[in-house]
Formats: sequence, structure tokens, C-alpha cells
Amino acid sequence: MRLSARKAWHDAFYIPKDDALARARTPKKNADEKGPKQPGQVYSQGWYRNLYEETEKGRVLSGRKPLVTASESLKGGSDFFERWDAMWRSRIQAAIKTLPKPLRSFGAIMYAPATEFSAEDCERVHEYLQNEFFKALDKDRLLAMQGKRIVRLKLLMYAAMRHHRDVVFGGGSTLSGPAAISRFLYHLYGERLPSVQNWAEHWAADWDKMLGILDNMERKALAPVANEIGLMSEEQEGVA
Repeated sequence: MRLSARKAWHDAFYIPKDDALARARTPKKNADEKGPKQPGQVYSQGWYRNLYEETEKGRVLSGRKPLVTASESLKGGSDFFERWDAMWRSRIQAAIKTLPKPLRSFGAIMYAPATEFSAEDCERVHEYLQNEFFKALDKDRLLAMQGKRIVRLKLLMYAAMRHHRDVVFGGGSTLSGPAAISRFLYHLYGERLPSVQNWAEHWAADWDKMLGILDNMERKALAPVANEIGLMSEEQEGVA
């Protein structure tokens, strides 16, 4: 049910590039530009399934496959809402609106198409994650913690958010280990994690706590969506 709820959230806001509403929301293009996308081309950007292969150095990212393509839509059934009345899309959106802002932002950056979330959503989720993480820490440990480590923990939370987002639809994280996480933080924020070679001792416990908080946020965010899916399924069975 969690996977269905994730997909429902995505498809509630997903608009194929060649429909009328999408054209109304997209700036006009020059007449000499290419026409509508052909079957097999990507409809929307932002969501891909990561493809991996085993090498002598371990599991590495070998490529990415679009989750939604024109050919898949032509087959029918790839869009969650193609199976039901279009009005039910708004029912999923209404269920999402019952959530508090941090959880709506969480769902937006984790499940919605890339065009449907903002930097403000990311910062709202990051702030919530900070509050939950530090609130759960032992007070004596927190008081003794150096400011530099606190800064690095806050940056590590961005990596945890990226990791969770990858896993949601990608089937695996592009942050494939401590070294990759450190590189990610350096490239985006100019900060490397020290002692990544001793990840288990220095960072693993905090990383697991962050992922646990994100998983708990996911359960809360998807609950009203899953409930609405259940109601719609029951209604559909009653009509059949």
C-alpha cells in the first residue's frame, strides 16, 4: 500500500508534457522547434529508476531509466489515475491538504514531479528533521557536542533526505557509501565529513536515526493518501 500511495501522490500532480494544461503552464516555443515527443521519449523530468551493476569494486550506478515514458502511457495503465475517473485525482490532492505543512513538503520533495516542489519545501523538511533529531538526543551528549559537529550533522541531514528520495522510486541510493556521502556534501556545501573511514564509529548511529525519522515522516505523510485509495477502491468494487 505504501508504494501505491507514493505513486498516487506523484500522479496526482503529474501532467504529461503534451496535454492542454501542460501547454498552458509552459512558455510558448518557437515554431521551428521539435514537435510532440514520440513514444519512448521521456514525458517529464525528475524521476528515474537507478540501474546498478556488480563490479570488482562493488555495486555501482550504471544508468537511469525514466519512470514515465510516452510508450508506457500509450500502453495504458501506467498512470495511477488512468484506471479511474479523473475527478479522483482531486481527492488525493484534498487528502494531502489535510497534512501539516512539514509533511506536505516532505511528500512534495519525495514523491511529486520535480516541478512541483520548491527550495522552501526542502528547508521545511530539513528544519523538521533537525528538530526531531536533536530533541531525541541525550541532553548531556548534546551539551558536550562541539559546534562543528552540530553543523556537520545538519549537513548530513541533507544527504539523508537525498538518500531517502533516491530509494523511494529509484530502488537504491546514488549515495552508495560514506565516501559518496562526503563527496556529496563537499560538492554542494563545501564541507567534508571527517573520519568517514571510521563511519560505523563516528556517523552510522546518527545516520540511522535520521533515516528512521524520515521513515516515520513517510508513514504519517502517506496515511491519508492510503486511506483515500482504500475508499476509492471500495467504491469502485461497489460499482462493479
